[in-house]
Amino acid sequence: MPYAISWFLVLMLLAIWSMTAWALHAVAAWSTTGIGQLADQAQAWEQVVLPNWVVLWLPPEWMDAISASTAVVLPWFQSVLSELPTVAHWFGPLAWGLWGVGAVVLLAGGGALHALIASMRRATHR
Repeated sequence: MPYAISWFLVLMLLAIWSMTAWALHAVAAWSTTGIGQLADQAQAWEQVVLPNWVVLWLPPEWMDAISASTAVVLPWFQSVLSELPTVAHWFGPLAWGLWGVGAVVLLAGGGALHALIASMRRATHR
């Protein structure tokens, strides 16, 4: 019975791992479908204005820091967004590779648990 319980737990963890890998792959693939349109709209962030009630509570040096950091980050953000669709074809092999590594680790853990249970049963039967 301990063998069945241990392998049931290992297989449940493997199922959770598989669903997680599938979901992350689906989200990553979905996020790149409209990313080209976002790359063209990065300049629009420069024209975003904070509401007056927020500006009243922020010190002027914070507003300057926000403007300066936006000017630095936007070109980088735009280049990342424009390059993302070109690496989207790597998401599938990457997801399968990570899933495979996780599956091997889980199955090796199940084998180690199986061996531990077997050695404990042998020790109690002596």
